[in-house]
Amino acid sequence: MPDATSRWEPDPVLRELLFTDFDGEPAEPDDVIADALDGGYAERTEGLVTLLRDENADPAARFLACCALASWADPIGYATVIEAAAAPDDLAWRGQTYDRFNSQDDTFAHLAEAVGRSRDMVDERGTAAERIEAARALIRIADRVQLDRRANDLLYPEIVSACRDDLSAAVDRGIARLTAGNHPKFDLGVQLALVINALAETEPAWAADARHRLAAAHPGDRALRELAESGESSLWLM
Repeated sequence: MPDATSRWEPDPVLRELLFTDFDGEPAEPDDVIADALDGGYAERTEGLVTLLRDENADPAARFLACCALASWADPIGYATVIEAAAAPDDLAWRGQTYDRFNSQDDTFAHLAEAVGRSRDMVDERGTAAERIEAARALIRIADRVQLDRRANDLLYPEIVSACRDDLSAAVDRGIARLTAGNHPKFDLGVQLALVINALAETEPAWAADARHRLAAAHPGDRALRELAESGESSLWLM
């Protein structure tokens, strides 16, 4: 979400939609989004869709609107995630949120969290297929953008099963990037390790090979620890 240390303030429209709870009291967007899962999302959706589609609106507001809609398994939210992932470097929302530790853009990490955790809403909304496609779009750029541990939110069993080829392809591209010495400013190694471990049960031979290749690419201590926790610690930490 927008950096709390900045002086950014929501405009009145966004304040009413995502900074005001259902009792009319000030609240944080994360709390409003969670509370809306009980049905309140219906009264906030139209305003958020209008905001999301307004190209002249504050980029941070549009980003928050997308996060909310995707969290509520809204088809427009999912479609917007897919569109954003198709051209991540051109996205107007990039730079609207940063991680606290490395000050790197984590826009897509929040979108991954929203898409992944919307699984409890898809039956009610009838958007299970749309969620899978939104997850697939994010997985396809997992070697290019920061997801960090929020990559786990894309690794629910139903997503892993449907997107197996996309996951393995992203890992292969990411390992090739690290092997070539092209280390991004975010921790690509740890998110690749998470994906490898998620595929290990259904693709054990591929996963074993991918672990060797990732470990050899100097992915960083966090990635090596993640690989070690997969059960073959002596192999990775030698």
